[in-house]
This record gives sequence, C-alpha cells and structure tokens, in this order.
Amino acid sequence: MGRPGPAEVDQKSHDQPWFRVTGRDNRPCSAMNEEGSDFEEGQVRKVEATDGAVGHPQTMTILHALVIRSQNIPEINRLYETVFNQLTERYYNKTKWPSDYAVAQALGQNEALFLILYKELYYRHIYARLNPVSFEDRVGSWKNYTQLLDLMIENLSDGEDLGIALPAQWLWDILDEFVYHYQTYSTYCHKTAKMQKDKEVKELRDNPGIFETTKVLNYLHQLVRYSLIEEWLVNPDGGNGQGAAFTDEPTRLIGYFALMQLLRMHSLLGDYRLAMETIESIDFRAEVPLFYRIPACHVTVFYYLGFAYMMMRRYVDASRTFSDILVFLSKISAVNSLSYQYDQMLKKQDQMYVLLLICNALCPQPLDESLEKPIREKHADKQMRLQQGVEACFEDLFSYACPKFVAASMPDLDNLDNFNANEAHQRQLHLFLQEVRQQQALPTIGSYMKLYTSLQTSKLAQLCEMDGEGLRDQLMCVMHKTRQLVHQKEGTPLDGVLQPCGEVEFYLDGDMVHINAQKPQRPHADVFLEHIVKFQDILKRADRLQKGGAAA
Repeated sequence: MGRPGPAEVDQKSHDQPWFRVTGRDNRPCSAMNEEGSDFEEGQVRKVEATDGAVGHPQTMTILHALVIRSQNIPEINRLYETVFNQLTERYYNKTKWPSDYAVAQALGQNEALFLILYKELYYRHIYARLNPVSFEDRVGSWKNYTQLLDLMIENLSDGEDLGIALPAQWLWDILDEFVYHYQTYSTYCHKTAKMQKDKEVKELRDNPGIFETTKVLNYLHQLVRYSLIEEWLVNPDGGNGQGAAFTDEPTRLIGYFALMQLLRMHSLLGDYRLAMETIESIDFRAEVPLFYRIPACHVTVFYYLGFAYMMMRRYVDASRTFSDILVFLSKISAVNSLSYQYDQMLKKQDQMYVLLLICNALCPQPLDESLEKPIREKHADKQMRLQQGVEACFEDLFSYACPKFVAASMPDLDNLDNFNANEAHQRQLHLFLQEVRQQQALPTIGSYMKLYTSLQTSKLAQLCEMDGEGLRDQLMCVMHKTRQLVHQKEGTPLDGVLQPCGEVEFYLDGDMVHINAQKPQRPHADVFLEHIVKFQDILKRADRLQKGGAAA
C-alpha cells in the first residue's frame, strides 16, 4: 500500500469518536487519568535526553505523552511551553516538523486526538517560521481546525465537558491561531486577486469555503453558546445543576477565550460597537479576572477594547485602557521568551504606546509617571509631531499601530479589473483621518483660550487668523468634539456619562467667550501610594546592599 494523502489521514482521524481516543494500552484517556496514568515525569525527562533526530520515535513519544498519555496539566504545560519550543529551536528552526503520517507511523497507531493536536502545532510552526505559507498548508490548517472545533462543539452541545485536558495557554493559543490563520488567509486572497496569477486564482476558485468569515464567526459563537460562559460570567454561583462553564474549567476557558476572539474578529471587520457588545459580560470587576491567567489574552482584550474606544471617539476611555495595560506590562515579565507569542507581545506593547500618543494628541490627558520615561526615550519625536497636528504623522502611526483589517467577503474573482486589495485598511484610515482633520484647529483655539477668562469672538478670530463665521463653526466643533462618553467604572464597556473632556471649558454669550480652564490634578491618594512604593523599593535596595556588605 502507498502512503495515504492528507485527506485520507484527516478522514480517518475524523471518523474516530472524540471520547474513544486511547493510549498505547487501548485504555480510554479518562480511565488512565483515574488510575494516575502510566505516564511518569522521569520517563519523559529520560526521553528528552535522548540523542538523535527529532523525527525519531523516542522524541515523538514526548508529544504523545504531552497529549494522550497524561492528564497532568502542569507537566503538559512544561512540555508545551518549554520542551516543544526547545526542540523547535534545536532541530526545526527553518524546516517543518515531521508530517502527521510520519508521526502516526512512529507511534505505531493512528490516534485521532493526538494527530489533530499535533497538526495544530505543526501548522502553527509553519505560519510562525516558514513564510511564505503554501496554499496546501492553508487548506490543511483550515481542515484541521474545523475537525478540532467540531469535536469540541459536539461534546459541549451534547451536554458533556470539553473532553480534553490541556493547559490554559494552549487552549488560548488554539483559538488565537485560528483567527490569525483566518486573518492571513484573507490577506493572501486579496494579494492573489491583485496579482491575478492564474494558478493561485484557480486555487481560490476551487476552495471557496476556506476560512470563510461567517464560518469562523459561527465556530466562535457556538463555543460561547454551548460553553455557557456568558451565563457563568453573569452569575458564577447560579449554575443550578448546569454543567459546562459552571463545573468544567477547560470548558469555561475555551468559552471565555472565544469571547475574546470575537472581540478581535469584529474589530478586524471594523464593527467596533458590536466588538464591545461581545465582551459586555467580561469579568473586569472581578478580584482576579480570567484574562489574568494568560498575558496574551490580557493584552488582546485591552488592545482591541482601547482601539474600539479610540475609533468611537472616546479618547479618555481609550487613554485609560492603554495606560492600564502598559503600566501592568511594565511591572511583569509576561511571556516565555521561547514562545512564539513573545515577539507579538513586544510589538503589541509598542503599538499601544503609539495609540496612547494618538489619543493624547487628540484629547490631552495626564499620563502615569511610569509611562512618561519610555515615551520620552522612544517616542519623543512622534509625540511632538502629533501635538503639532502633522497629518502625515497621524497617518503613519495609525497604519503601524492599528489591527490588520480584513474584508468580510472574499474578492470577486470574476471582476478584478478595478480591484483594491487594501480597501479594508484604507476605509478605516479615511475615517480616522477625517476625524483628525475636523480637530486640526482645536489645539490652537485651546492654547489661546488658556490665556484668558473671557474675550470677544472678534479678538479670538484675529488671534486664530479666522473670520468670525469660521471661528463660530470651529467653536461649535470644539464643543462637540470635547464632549465624550466616559466610562464610570461600572456597567458594560459601552456605558458612560457624557461630559466635557477638553483642556478648557467655555460657553458663548453673544459676542463673548467665557472660559473656565480645566487644570487636571492627580488624586492625592495616587501621589501618596506612588511615593510609598518608591520608598519601599529604596528600603529593599538598602537592605540588599547591607546584606551584601555583611557577607563580604
């Protein structure tokens, strides 16, 4: 017999029921778990020390143990976060991991769950390190994710638990990569339509359902619906005999992470209100929100929430959102440097600094002292140009820091004459720059108003080099643009109270402008707490120096 093709292997995997996946001794995973399994940490560490090619069966046994033969979550997490990345760095930095067929042959049997999860890592590695990704790999990734998510959803819809014991980080990475592969496929389709190469266009015609937007959204919505995560978030103690998120942590996490990816999906599609409605039940007010478990999840929710606030012209909320996560990131070492997420986290952090500068230029707000130093060191020139109202700077920084927008539908392959591959990004950029242009005169008007408590409109028009009618139009614009919905730390992310947020507050009385300068001051409690923390750091350093001197 010849080697089966990918489709044959996929079909064999799909035909095996999720709950019948077994270990080498043909016992179900659940049974092995009850007995503690025959997986021993010492055995895995012995295998890790084995020399030879990584394609060798001993090395594949590491992955086999990681998925099938153990439900020891801490050990699986160590293998997933450390061992897999170390093997990749050592042996497969620039090449593919062995195919699923080769791994199945090495293990001596074709195990559905193991092969699906192995292929998830296999395709993720290709996307992360082996660009350009071939069309066959894109199709293979889609088919594998649909198998994995179909199995999850089938279990949940039948009222069962998720049926899989994986670390929280891996569950997050599965959905995060699923949406990322969708995003890159959309970009690939539009570039292919622009280049109009016959072979690539034919491949798109022959595979119309690959990473279709409605299908991707449907998978995420089904995970949310069947996991009961929204019901759990509203009332964690009110399950009344219900299972899913109320009793099973993996189910709770997969539903929670699906909500975060829906926030991301709607932001990529440019529907910011729907994006924020998606997370209206998220546990922001909990003592320890679930997104604290995974740093990448924490960054994702704050990045897309802050960006949605910015595009909805809620700059105060956007600045607060970006400031909160940037202060948090400045105090932690967030991600394993071997993880594929590490570079992405660093980039997202830099993008959020840029978005914070944009928001602060459009609506100045006091910034946390811990953020001012990195801004001065890395972004001082950008900050100055933004404050000067240089439109080209706004455009460049927005293009760098915004999400990589996608079109909801695939290109019309029968009508490519006037096709614009970058239309999704250009549409959002146009809306943003339109807002910037409407506020160009605001900083100038505000700077003159700060010098007076009242002055005639004719004098203000002369200072601003405008005619009287033009000034009145601009003053109306100032009144409108400086009034924003501001979240009051309760309710859903969309809730807020309309209030003036400009540097100056004024009103018109005939031909007179009466000004009440707004001088924002930090709360006294924040100042005292900040100095207490600094004093504690000084005491710790002094104590370490004293102990070091005594030891010497």
